[in-house]
Amino acid sequence: MHKVIPIIASVGFMLTLSARAQNDIEAELKASSDEHMREELGVNPVTSPSIATLLNDLEAFRPAPLKLLDATSRETSFNNRLQTALHFGSLVADGFILTIAERPKDVQDVGKELIRQARALGIGERLTKRSKSLLDLSDKGDWIGMRQELVRTQEDVENTMMELRDEEMAHMVSLGGWLRGFQVGTTSTAEKYTPAKADILAKADVIDYFIDRLETLNPELKQTEMVTALVEGIKKIRLVLIETQGVTPTEAQVAKLKKLADEAHAIATARVDEEGRFTKSPNP
Repeated sequence: MHKVIPIIASVGFMLTLSARAQNDIEAELKASSDEHMREELGVNPVTSPSIATLLNDLEAFRPAPLKLLDATSRETSFNNRLQTALHFGSLVADGFILTIAERPKDVQDVGKELIRQARALGIGERLTKRSKSLLDLSDKGDWIGMRQELVRTQEDVENTMMELRDEEMAHMVSLGGWLRGFQVGTTSTAEKYTPAKADILAKADVIDYFIDRLETLNPELKQTEMVTALVEGIKKIRLVLIETQGVTPTEAQVAKLKKLADEAHAIATARVDEEGRFTKSPNP
C-alpha cells in the first residue's frame, strides 16, 4: 500500500506535467499561428508602427492644441466602415491627448464614443470592459493608466479585426490614429516651434507604411473619390517629409505640413455618398 501511493502520486505528477506541456504547446502553436496570420496580412513589428509608440510621441507636443480637438465633433457617424475605422483611431488619439491635458470629463466622453463607434464596426461587445475601466481610471485621475487603457483599446480592436480577417479596417484604425496625432503635432509645432518637436514629425517610414496599406485596399474601395483624395493628400505630406530627411524641418515646412495634415483629416471625415463621392467640398 505504501508503494502504491508514491506510484499514484508520481503518475498524477506526470499527468499534470503532461497537461501543462500540452497547454504550453497549444499556446505556442496559437501564438505562432496568430503571428503567421499577422505576417500574412502585412502586420509585423518591422512594417507596422506600434500604436503605443505613435501615441507616446504626442507627449512632446505640449501644450496640446485643445482648440483643434474642441472644434471636432466626436459623435460623428459615417455611412461606411472605412471612415468609421479612421474616426475610431482618431478618437483614441484624442483621448490620449486629453489625458496629457488632464481633462477627465472629455476622456470619459471619448470612452463612451469609442464604444458606440466599435458597435458600428461590429465589435462593440469586446470593448465594454475597456470603456468601464477607462471611466474608473478617469474618476481616479490615473492619467498614465488611462493612456495605457487607450492603447489596449486600440490593440483590442486591431486584434479582433485580425481574428475576423478584416485587416483592411484594422489598418484604417491605425491610420486614423496616426493622422490625428500628426495633425495635432504639426499644429502644436506651428504654434510654438522648437527643433525638438519638428524632428519628431519627420518620420517618413511611418507614412510609407500607411501609403502601402491604402494602396492595397480593395480595388473598388481604393477607386472611390474619398480614398483617392486621401491617398493623394497623404502622398503630399510624404513629399515634404522626404525633403526633411536628415535635417530638422524648418518653420515654413512645418506650416506646410500642418496645412496638408488639416486637408487630409478633412478628407477622412468628409461626408460622402454610398459610392464614396463627396457630397460637398472637403476643404477645411
